[in-house]
This record gives sequence, C-alpha cells and structure tokens, in this order.
Amino acid sequence: MSTPHTIAEYIKQAEHNAEFAQYIRDKRSQYIDWSVTCLFYAAVHFVNAYFEKFGIPIPRRHRGDLGAPGRTNIVQSDPQLSAIYPEYRHLDDESRDARYELRRISEGDYDNFLRPLLDKISNFILPKVTNSDDMN
Repeated sequence: MSTPHTIAEYIKQAEHNAEFAQYIRDKRSQYIDWSVTCLFYAAVHFVNAYFEKFGIPIPRRHRGDLGAPGRTNIVQSDPQLSAIYPEYRHLDDESRDARYELRRISEGDYDNFLRPLLDKISNFILPKVTNSDDMN
C-alpha cells in the first residue's frame, strides 16, 4: 500500500489532472489522445479521496488479483462507488485504448463523452468527501 495523502491533496491532484486535460483539448489538440489519460488519472485521485475519507486502503493497482482487489474492483463492488463504476470503467478503457490501441480522440469525443464522465465522478464524490475538517 502507498503512503496515504490527505483528502485535499487527492482532490488537488485530480483537479490538476483535469485542468491539464482541458489545456490539451483547448491549446494542444494535436495531443488530444493524452487528454483521456489525464481524465482517467483525475478520476483515480477523486476515488482515492473517497478511499481516504472512508478508511479504505488505497491499492497500488487498478485491477486486483486473487490476493488483493484493485481500485477498479473496489469501485465496482463498493455500495456507494458502484454508482459511478460505468463512468470510471469507461475512462479506464478509453485511456487504455488511446495509449495501446492508438484510438483517436476527437474534440467532440472529449466534449460530449469523456469530460462528462469525469464530471459525473467528481460531482458524485466531492460532496461525500469535502467538509471543512477534511480539507485541512
């Protein structure tokens, strides 16, 4: 297991990754395939903030094995997080496809499909993990 960070640190990193994804989309569209990876990593950090808030050990891997569940497994099986599993899994899959299968991402894909997936994840998690005590 990795050294835990604060909820605020995870949220800050998630927002940083999301901002970079938007920068790529707006200013460096020739690299737009990397925007989906940034969006997925933003989702990872939002999920890590949830894990930290609720005392769930943060796994080092996205997918688990017989000995330990991965982040994706926990998102799928957690009674609360399972509500965002389809969005999380889509971002994971799209990120992999862009990196390994050379899937082309268009600005329309980003605007109409990918960014809304992250927005749903952040809108679901942020109210559950943020309050003045947690953000210090």
